Amino acid sequence: MNQKESIAASVFERLENVAKRNNRSLDSTLLVYFQERFLYRLSKSHHRERFLLKGELFLFALTKFSARPSRDIDFLATYFSSEIKNIEQAFKEVCSTETEDDGVIFRVDRMTTERIKEDANDESVSIKIPVALGQAENELQLKIGFRDVVIPKPQTMDFPVLLDMEQPIIMTYSIESIVSEKFEDIISHSDLNDRIKDFYDLYMLSSSQVFEGRVLQEAILETFERRKTLMEKEHPLFTKDFCLDPARNAQWTAFIKEIGIAEDLSFEVVMKQLQEFIEPIYQAVLHEDEFFGRWDFNELRWIKIFDV
Repeated sequence: MNQKESIAASVFERLENVAKRNNRSLDSTLLVYFQERFLYRLSKSHHRERFLLKGELFLFALTKFSARPSRDIDFLATYFSSEIKNIEQAFKEVCSTETEDDGVIFRVDRMTTERIKEDANDESVSIKIPVALGQAENELQLKIGFRDVVIPKPQTMDFPVLLDMEQPIIMTYSIESIVSEKFEDIISHSDLNDRIKDFYDLYMLSSSQVFEGRVLQEAILETFERRKTLMEKEHPLFTKDFCLDPARNAQWTAFIKEIGIAEDLSFEVVMKQLQEFIEPIYQAVLHEDEFFGRWDFNELRWIKIFDV
């Protein structure tokens, strides 16, 4: 066994112990490790500030791995060409960045890319990169978007690590932009089954993060205007009928069972918290008022800062 194989075997054994300790499958633990080491290479490359981490992996890291794991790594490209050849070259360079040996091999010679047309005004690039740790193989799935705007500005994150290794220090979305985009998705697609996860994500964020009301208001307004989404004066999202709808409650029950969340977390409880969290800002945007307040996740309410 050469040195590279020895390192891979040692890392694999330590990851087996991490999986057992965290009561997670070895496959999901390996995937998180591959994602982490990819982000570490990005953090050491000259592309660090060009690709902002967003989406489910960002939330997973934000909650220190207590949220739902994600198969995908979502990025927003900033000041970077959307041409396929340029994206391919950038991520080949990221994967080839020299770092301390962590046992991971990125097979960039087998990388595949595909342009995805979301709608008439939006498109992204999907990238798949085979990756290996010794005999353990997987595939990284990346999605790069180009049109979103971050309010107030990109943030820096020390991405959590599974083993005793240097943390990736990466650029990310702001939590305000995450909330505004998920909220807009719910408003725009409130009848679609796959939006149930967004309710959970907003519930998790409002249970664990502090928000400045004026900043969140600006992010929501910017997102709705950019996506050309209309705001209804009396949206059904904020009604009791929405909370008690049998079909949505059945979707919610199936969702929390699938991800292993306590079954006593009802959709009605989640919606009550989200209405407290988001409706005051929604109404402020509708009436063109400025919303000054700070969200206290311990008390689950907005605390007034001052009146204008």
